[in-house]
Amino acid sequence: MTENIGVSYGTLTLLGLNHARALVQPTTAHFLIGENCIYSCRFCAQAKCSKSSPNMLSRVTWPRKDWSDIASPLAKAIAAGTVKRACLQVVESPGATAQAIALIKKIRAISRSFPVSVCVVPTSVSRLELFFEAGASRLGLPVDVASSRIYAQIKDRGFAETWEILRKASEKWPGRISTHFIVGVGESEEDIVECISMANALGITVALFAFTPVKGTPMQDMPAPPVASYRRAQLAGYCLLMGGSLDWIEFENGRIAKIKVPDKDLLNDIRRGIPFQTSGCSDCNRPYYNERPGQVPMNYPRPLSDSEARKCLLESQLDIG
Repeated sequence: MTENIGVSYGTLTLLGLNHARALVQPTTAHFLIGENCIYSCRFCAQAKCSKSSPNMLSRVTWPRKDWSDIASPLAKAIAAGTVKRACLQVVESPGATAQAIALIKKIRAISRSFPVSVCVVPTSVSRLELFFEAGASRLGLPVDVASSRIYAQIKDRGFAETWEILRKASEKWPGRISTHFIVGVGESEEDIVECISMANALGITVALFAFTPVKGTPMQDMPAPPVASYRRAQLAGYCLLMGGSLDWIEFENGRIAKIKVPDKDLLNDIRRGIPFQTSGCSDCNRPYYNERPGQVPMNYPRPLSDSEARKCLLESQLDIG
């Protein structure tokens, strides 16, 4: 049941299973379960409508490996503390749920306390319970598109129905649910902020991704979001995460025009660049998930230098204070 697992290229490097040298080591081991999804999310390489390689998700390649190739290197990395979390990306395909559950149990046989996240389409609360019963630490239930206006045409699913599953899951397993939003698929910055606020109110951990056009998908010709827009979303999201109010944020025609931060400690964190680091589950830095090495990092996989933090603030085109 745990043969033919997709393993991200960065994870192979982290586990010493290839000869690549990483500029920044990932802190989470990422695995891809299943392929050829039954849904038609227009941005996704695994979608039913996609002509992309089956070994792709976002811009990342996921070579297939057997558990026998992975088990010992993963156990050693867990014991050494070089890998701090495992994340299973579950493609909605026949047998994927059972395969993911089997893999969770195998990881649990290595360590009872090691954090294991599972990212899965929010279809029903009863199915989510299966992952927790198998030993998952937390579940990621992606909303992806932060706009009811365009959700169905991009996701092939319902916006309200998705949020209802998130609401029920967050009530049943408080503090153990995550979600993420993709910036730049046609939503406004105000849409993103409203969805982050909704997730925060439910106690759901939020991660942001920048839209990455993938060859072979229906959205392959759509550009990535402007860096300025992504920086503003990061700043607003961080302020809300740290207890800030929607009243701090002003909009003009759907764009974040101003963020007033009355908290001096929070302002100092912003000036250190903390909002621009990878968001979401703890100990997950996802280096180069949104961009190639050498390009401007949308999510920094490490603490920023003073000059990088200043650059990000300038990129936001906002006067924070």
